Amino acid sequence: VTDRIIPKVADGAPIDADLVAVIDESSPGNTAGGITYVVAIAALFEPTRAADELSQLFTTDRRRPFHWEREGTVARTRIIEIAADLGVVATAHYSHVGRRGQTRARQSMLIRMASDAAAEGVEHLIIEASDAATIGRDQRVLLDSFRERGGVPFVYDWRSKAEPLLWIADAIAGAVGEYVVGKDPMWWNMLDDLGVVSLRAHP
Repeated sequence: VTDRIIPKVADGAPIDADLVAVIDESSPGNTAGGITYVVAIAALFEPTRAADELSQLFTTDRRRPFHWEREGTVARTRIIEIAADLGVVATAHYSHVGRRGQTRARQSMLIRMASDAAAEGVEHLIIEASDAATIGRDQRVLLDSFRERGGVPFVYDWRSKAEPLLWIADAIAGAVGEYVVGKDPMWWNMLDDLGVVSLRAHP
């Protein structure tokens, strides 16, 4: 990875790590007329086991990936239970911003998350893929954050929702998003009761 080449989406690439972190976002509208931008990072200590359990999330041969906003109560409950069973440790960062404030909020949150991931010994960081411009900005944040520390200390890439490990971060970001805009506290309460996630507000 260099400063000049925007990475391609790495769907299907092997994951050779014992500690993987996954990042996804949610951006529900809020009552102030802007959005509440939420980014969640979840640490998976047994990624192979996690992938196996997530592959059994749906009882049918559904091909559509998990997406919090489109799921019903059964799928939502099950993925939260899977996260708890796997011992997932997650942090959800959120900020109330105008619609043009997402880029700066994402960069600020990613800097903090990458630093925390390095401190916790994460070996592979997977970020939910967006458009090429966003991936390029993400890459610059990572490279700049560790430039004076000998380089990024973990493998990192961007993947689509086809990557089941990302479903955990998607669920956490979605549940937190609903909670912080006052829509539905039930899912946050479940995550909180199970000790899966902590909240961190950004200005």
